[in-house]
Amino acid sequence: MKKRRILFITERRADYSRLKPIIRLVQKSKKLEMRLLVAGAHLLRGLGETGRIIAKDGFKIDAVLPMFSENDRDDGTAMVAGMGRALVGMADIIPKLKPDIIFCGFDLGAHLAAAIAGMHLNIHVAHIQGGEVSGTVDEVLRHAITKFAHMHFVATPASAKRIVKLGEDPKYVFLVGSPSLDSIRSVKYFPKEIIAEKYGFDPRKKLIIFAQHPVTTEEGAVLKQIFASIEAVKYIVKKYDADALAIYSNSDAGGRRIINRLLKSGIKVFPHIVYEDFLRLLNVADALVGNSSTGIHEAPSFGLPTVNIGTRQQLRERGQNIIDVPNEKTAIIKAIEKSFFDKIFISKVKSGRNPYDQGNTAMKVVKILETIKLPNVQKVITY
Repeated sequence: MKKRRILFITERRADYSRLKPIIRLVQKSKKLEMRLLVAGAHLLRGLGETGRIIAKDGFKIDAVLPMFSENDRDDGTAMVAGMGRALVGMADIIPKLKPDIIFCGFDLGAHLAAAIAGMHLNIHVAHIQGGEVSGTVDEVLRHAITKFAHMHFVATPASAKRIVKLGEDPKYVFLVGSPSLDSIRSVKYFPKEIIAEKYGFDPRKKLIIFAQHPVTTEEGAVLKQIFASIEAVKYIVKKYDADALAIYSNSDAGGRRIINRLLKSGIKVFPHIVYEDFLRLLNVADALVGNSSTGIHEAPSFGLPTVNIGTRQQLRERGQNIIDVPNEKTAIIKAIEKSFFDKIFISKVKSGRNPYDQGNTAMKVVKILETIKLPNVQKVITY
């Protein structure tokens, strides 16, 4: 029996870490065959060349697709040009790999390019974590991918309802949860002292994980925003003798300005942290600060208070762990202090549930990919 060939797309560390449990199970499946296209920020030295991590994880990379260069402008023009390169590259790469299904995820440019290419090449497209709202430009990309996709693997019931309202066939909308939560369950966790020695912080002190990305519709304010966050974190570190670890921004417009400011801040900064270690850090941290979707998706599973700064995640479904604050130093400081010392809030966070947790996401997805009768490749709106 011919195996069904699944092509995965990954553009940066965030989508790879979440797709990884599914890729791993597809690789092991007797009914599926895995193909992998690595693109975008994975190939940039300045962002840690995270594509090397994929090879170390034991996955064969079947094609690479450069979208950006180290010398690109740090604004929206680079994102537009990168998506254009991705679309042109897909036209050459995808026919050579001959997938039966292109597996796209989330809200990134490479995934939208792959979905557009799949539709024009008469190849079925699957999409995971569609239907979610954020209130930023990322949301528009996410919904656009949904309209090119034939199968929808969603994380929450509310997301499923939105996709059906967009005119998608309910028979092909599957509630599976977020795949990153599979990784949380499978990782081996170490005592705080061990992870502290590896990453250079004092296990006796309070620990802040700091991860902030640009909001593409607010690019002009990116320096003002990161400055407020840095000053707040430094104030807490000094006042309470705490530790802080920061991770590089993503490659969106304004990301390089954030990285440059972080490198001058005096805070310990890492270009990339292996995802399993990142989860181990979340497990021992006292607060996550910034605007990363990690605070929305993963942090609730650790009972980790999250200071969610600004508008990047403003409309997301969220757990009890989130404290929403504006891009203001004083507000950020007060929220971190609440994360550290408010026993009632901390207790509520520890007992809260993760709204993205449906259990065994990767296994559910792979079983559907193995058994589903594929719909007509020509989509028709259902209303």
